[in-house]
Amino acid sequence: MGFSKRYFKSNLEDPESLSAVAIRRIRFEEVDMLGIVWHGNYVSFLDDGRIAFGDKYGLSYMAMKEEGVAAPIVQMHLDYISPVYFDNVLEIEAILHWSDSLRLNFEYKLTCEGRQVARGYTIQLFVDMEGNLIIIPPNLIKEFRHKWKKGDFK
Repeated sequence: MGFSKRYFKSNLEDPESLSAVAIRRIRFEEVDMLGIVWHGNYVSFLDDGRIAFGDKYGLSYMAMKEEGVAAPIVQMHLDYISPVYFDNVLEIEAILHWSDSLRLNFEYKLTCEGRQVARGYTIQLFVDMEGNLIIIPPNLIKEFRHKWKKGDFK
């Protein structure tokens, strides 16, 4: 299995996907008694990718909070391909694919020492701080999408 599988389809007129990479060294507390990373820790690894993405493109959790919005995950999928062990260095690439809908479609590619170890995706919707679904984009999201569509994130 390679990285050829895509979770989200794109149209020719969609802007190019954006990506960021997080690097994480596997800690002792993240492995099970066999020395393999426990599968539940991968959720945290995906978060590392999203944080790196937010830092790179100005779409951080704190920026959203200041705007009065949050983006909870409503769907997640992971494919575990190869084990990761204590002290390995994991590279987590978070790729945001364009959507005309008001949502975040993140795809993830996780590699360790040049080998693919996992891949997956999350879908996030926007809510206000009371948890109500937002259907009109707040200014932060409008500006981010405008810059992305114009190609300002090269």
